[in-house]
Amino acid sequence: MLLYDDTAGAALHTAAEEARRSGTPGYQTPHVLLGLLGTGDPVTRRVTDRFPQLTTEVVRQPLPTADRAPGERPARAEQRSRSAREPAAEFGQALSRFTAKWRPLVRTGQLRPGPKLGSGELWLAVLEPGTRSGELLRSLGTDPDEIRTVVLATMAPDPHRVPTWPTEVPPGPVSRLLARLVGRHA
Repeated sequence: MLLYDDTAGAALHTAAEEARRSGTPGYQTPHVLLGLLGTGDPVTRRVTDRFPQLTTEVVRQPLPTADRAPGERPARAEQRSRSAREPAAEFGQALSRFTAKWRPLVRTGQLRPGPKLGSGELWLAVLEPGTRSGELLRSLGTDPDEIRTVVLATMAPDPHRVPTWPTEVPPGPVSRLLARLVGRHA
């Protein structure tokens, strides 16, 4: 279970509200992006200083907004509202890919972790390749890789030595063990 600091917690709470507003059953990476843009924390300020076109209004515009579908009964809307408080599979997958790439950079001292995951870590998750938020950012003329570099610079112990974000998810311990076992029998 991941623990979030107050800023990341507030961003995720806002993401759940954005998902509810749009009628989405579970918050996805674009909702988390909106939550992050609303925080005003130091990481987000650096991102929006560098990319002033990123505002909640601009990011929200292409997303659907409807508290209820036409003819939907209030009970169903309330049920959907409760389900929006949970992450959608798309965000969960992005978070898993982020974590697999982030941990080795922390272990080698290239990134400094806090006691809990913060907004920087959420930014890195929503910027993962293949996410809906990445596609949304590209459609708005903003390169997620450029944003990632700004975020990494805020998280690096030495801002002049920004680590390179891995393009592939590194193999986990089970995959490495299996590769060694298969290699011995080949």
